[in-house]
Amino acid sequence: MTTCRNLLSAGLGLTMAVALLGAAQAQDKEIRIGALIAASGPTAFIGASQKNAFEMLVEQINARGGMAGNKIRPFLYDTEGNGTIAAQQFRRLIDSDKVHVVVGPSTTGESLAIRAVANENKVPLVSFAGAEAVVVPPTPYVFKTPPTDRIVAEHLISFMKVKGATSVGILSSADGFGQAGAAVVKEVASQLGLKVNAAEEFGPRDTDMTPQILKIRSSGADAMLIWSVNPGPTIILKNAAAIGYNKPIYNSYGAASPQLIEQAGAAAEKSYVSSMRLLAPESLAANDPMRPVVTKLAADYKEKFKADATTFIGHPSDAMLLIEEALKKAGGSPDREKLAEAMRSGISFPGANGMFRFTDANHNGLDRESQSMVMLQVQGGKFVTVK
Repeated sequence: MTTCRNLLSAGLGLTMAVALLGAAQAQDKEIRIGALIAASGPTAFIGASQKNAFEMLVEQINARGGMAGNKIRPFLYDTEGNGTIAAQQFRRLIDSDKVHVVVGPSTTGESLAIRAVANENKVPLVSFAGAEAVVVPPTPYVFKTPPTDRIVAEHLISFMKVKGATSVGILSSADGFGQAGAAVVKEVASQLGLKVNAAEEFGPRDTDMTPQILKIRSSGADAMLIWSVNPGPTIILKNAAAIGYNKPIYNSYGAASPQLIEQAGAAAEKSYVSSMRLLAPESLAANDPMRPVVTKLAADYKEKFKADATTFIGHPSDAMLLIEEALKKAGGSPDREKLAEAMRSGISFPGANGMFRFTDANHNGLDRESQSMVMLQVQGGKFVTVK
């Protein structure tokens, strides 16, 4: 009898030990997410809010139990907007931190610098860059969440034509974002029948673009299109106002930030910006499919950081949605290959940047049918949605 009791006790003890071990293992399930964000340096106006948003999202997701039963273990590094630093940090994330997936970097140049490394090491990368060159042609492990420059160019040029323009002058920055965008704008303009009368460049550190604006004005172009991130657009708007430039001025989504109005002041008035919805969530239609995502993200960000949301925070938000959907599709496994395969094999969801449909052929998940872009105009010192 004593032997039976001992065996029973031992069996119960073993059962409890196995149960406790299983519970501990369940609690220990995690997905290691690396983030490369330009939180300081010349593009901090993009990355600072992205860093805030990423940390906020990790906190929110973990508070509700994680992604498909996996708590997020984040590893965040500041790239300073530098491609060389981003490449070094990417190596650290995959070799030392052993992350399952990486989000970022914030800019096109940084993303292009690590695209090949992501594919060589078979680590899924969800970039925050704009240029379509990051994902066109698609490669097995690289994805992105902002609309491509082609989607934005089509939106801008179609709008200009509706407004009666037959020609445009392009003023772009001599960096990865500006050069890629200008090339796409020229191609799209040719396809849509809008003549490019002039195409001028400026250096990212230039402080006066008056000569380029004068060339565009003398070309007789019906409108000017600025393709750059700040501070370039701010300087150009001030220069244009100073010389009395009186044609419509359009900005790409690189300038879609409250800083455009804050820094350009009255010079920004009546200018246009092709933007995602986060800059004007209150103006969205009640039946807009992205409204619930956009309004919650904007409200959460404002409550936590006491600042208005920037359009750039949509990129990490949509990246986290993509990762969560891929994790579910992979059966809760954070394995790198399984996550990348899930992203390639078809994932759809409404995000801050549009109605996403990731496929093997589309690693941006967006196209001209995704309802990504709205046209904003500065009116009375604020962004207003216009038709």
